Amino acid sequence: MKKFDSNFKGKRILDLPPDLEGVTRADKDAKTKKFVFIVKDVGVAPLKLSIYAENKTKAMQYAKARWNDCKLELFNDK
Repeated sequence: MKKFDSNFKGKRILDLPPDLEGVTRADKDAKTKKFVFIVKDVGVAPLKLSIYAENKTKAMQYAKARWNDCKLELFNDK
């Protein structure tokens, strides 16, 4: 497989984790509720993330799959 240099425009997209059920989001038929997190250390400003998950642990797992080295703070769970 050809290795891409850092100037390749799609390199950042290729480095992202796959968007798969059970990895970055809940399974299609799972009973979920909404969790809202403040995600820090992703960029310059904190990010507000709304995610549907089975429970708080799974919601944190899905967020960490997207941004491995981020800090999560539960903002509101509904």
